[in-house]
Amino acid sequence: MNTSDAVIVRFTQVGDVPAICSILNHHIAESVASFRTEPYGVEEWSKQLAAHSDRYPYLVAEVGGAVAGFAYAGPWNPKQAYAWTTESTVYLSPDHQGRGIGSLLYEELFKRLEQQGFRSVMAQISQPNPGSEALHARFGFKLLGSIRDAGHKLGSWHGVGIWQKEFGLLADPPVPPTPVER
Repeated sequence: MNTSDAVIVRFTQVGDVPAICSILNHHIAESVASFRTEPYGVEEWSKQLAAHSDRYPYLVAEVGGAVAGFAYAGPWNPKQAYAWTTESTVYLSPDHQGRGIGSLLYEELFKRLEQQGFRSVMAQISQPNPGSEALHARFGFKLLGSIRDAGHKLGSWHGVGIWQKEFGLLADPPVPPTPVER
């Protein structure tokens, strides 16, 4: 990698949202990595960022001044007893896959989530998706089980694997996770 290819992982800014939507909308249209079928609009994704980025890290990877990928966490389940469990997501632009950028994003995301006091991270991975499964396994996720034929997209049925990564033990009773530190 030359210096113009250096990867910078940083917090997402509002100005990044069009690039994030472009990356995500590519995966919505061209793959089963996302079970969503309608593209994200900038306003919709901006609202999501505003609603959750104080509690959960939203990160982008920048290469040569352009957004190459993004990762973020969000609520696993809105019920209060799930406050210590989050769900992670990572997407890369097609031009930046296979270069270790997803690993850089996840490394920073998981470090921050653990520091905030979360107990575990969940991931739902469409099947088959060997690249995503390998990435999650490298970060210590374990496959808990699968939901067969969970969704129909791009002309066929696809299952979903439920994966979990656990952090260290928390106090009992635990203190609430802290807000994102920038």
